[in-house]
Amino acid sequence: MTAPTTEQFAPKVTVTLDTTGDPEFPIHQISINAMRDEHRGHGYRLMGPKYVGRSRNLRTVELDQRDADEIRAVLDEVFPPAPAARKLTVAEHDRAWHAIEGTVGQPDADTVLNAVLHALRIAPPTAADEQAAILAKRTTR
Repeated sequence: MTAPTTEQFAPKVTVTLDTTGDPEFPIHQISINAMRDEHRGHGYRLMGPKYVGRSRNLRTVELDQRDADEIRAVLDEVFPPAPAARKLTVAEHDRAWHAIEGTVGQPDADTVLNAVLHALRIAPPTAADEQAAILAKRTTR
């Protein structure tokens, strides 16, 4: 693996020890971080006190795609993603796509349409919906 550049982040989980705590009962922090290099990055604290700048890393573990998939699966189980507010019919999708195509230009129409639908929390028709619409047109002629 190459060293991360300013464009790349290495996903890591860190366990830190807060030096402001009682030495007999140290305070630990666990966070998931996107690190630019050994000392710079950003993340989310999962447990422990707010970082005050006097903590030291006790353990750092790099995450891989399998880790990310497993974390997402657990989060989706506990906090299911919100369903799309509504699904467009194939005809509505076609009309919207052609309206955007006329103003933006064909290469950008799909990108713009998908961004608008995503912002409105509207799901586009699936490939199966598209296929069913094509078959329905053939049988009604």
